[in-house]
Amino acid sequence: MVLAIVVAAVVLAIGAVGAFADLASDATAPTTTTDAAAEYWDAATITATATDDEGIAYIYHELDDGVVRLAIVEDKPLSAAVVIPTAKDDPLSVGTHTLKYWAQDVNGNVEAQQTLTFTIKADTVKPKTSASKASVFRGRRARLRYMVSDADPNKGAATVVIKIKNRKGKVVKTLRPGSVSVNVQRSTTFRCRLAKGTYKFYVYATDASDNPQAKVGYNRLTVR
Repeated sequence: MVLAIVVAAVVLAIGAVGAFADLASDATAPTTTTDAAAEYWDAATITATATDDEGIAYIYHELDDGVVRLAIVEDKPLSAAVVIPTAKDDPLSVGTHTLKYWAQDVNGNVEAQQTLTFTIKADTVKPKTSASKASVFRGRRARLRYMVSDADPNKGAATVVIKIKNRKGKVVKTLRPGSVSVNVQRSTTFRCRLAKGTYKFYVYATDASDNPQAKVGYNRLTVR
């Protein structure tokens, strides 16, 4: 029994030495990458992803030489991501900003700081909307075609609402296509239960920077 205990102790000691050797042999720092773009309209959302063979413990970032922010990574995975800048840094001012970022692994290896710059641009250009004539038999499915035009398609999608008005200008139907790509011909459908007659449908749009359309596009809808 004594011999067995001694042997077990020796085995445990060898395992501990092996584990310490593995720990000591890890001299490789994590690697962090981002999905940052060169330019953003009004707001920037950047994700930093750190990877390491042993596990990520912390991800750091510093915006415009300000306070260094620390993200503690739970469960120490081999890959971890954090969204930066944090809410306290938003909204960012128009202009060029500098972001520094780096990570630390579970064994204390710290990555060298990486630096990138990006620009926040002010968006004051309003989108435009247009619509095509439509005709439908009552009780059938109507298709309304429209387009939201924007000078810069890189700003992102626009939010669209369509309102159908009768001859007196009263809204009789509201459609909410939601988020749509700009500078692309779009369409939305609905089961037409309107009375026979002539209507107009108006396309209202708000771009990704919350700019409403400069002029509402509209066209005729005939219900037969």
